[in-house]
Amino acid sequence: MIEVFGSVERLERLLDYHLQRHAVLSANVANVETPGYVSQDLSFQDALAAATSGVRRTDPRHLPATPASASAGTEIFEDPVAGADRGAVLEREMAKVSANSVRYEMAAELVRRKLALLRYAASDGGA
Repeated sequence: MIEVFGSVERLERLLDYHLQRHAVLSANVANVETPGYVSQDLSFQDALAAATSGVRRTDPRHLPATPASASAGTEIFEDPVAGADRGAVLEREMAKVSANSVRYEMAAELVRRKLALLRYAASDGGA
């Protein structure tokens, strides 16, 4: 049986990851003036492992899927900037927020296009 919505579900997990990452990065920006605060970020490797669980090879020439544990999730880790002043930290965190926003929008556009293709197919090519 062909999984029709499998790619949409993986894109949904990608959207969830970028939404969670936005919350963490926003907290970094909000706390840039807080003494002793250490910047944090989300582990992309954990998110990738969770998103690719259930992906299987359909051709022996494809790269093997990396096995993911059943409990794979996103891990928050500390991401300090050694010796940087508050301005540099703020600039770095704002750049991360901006890049994360672009990636979120890209994933949302992929979901919109995938759903539009499914709607087109469900209507037998009609409007």
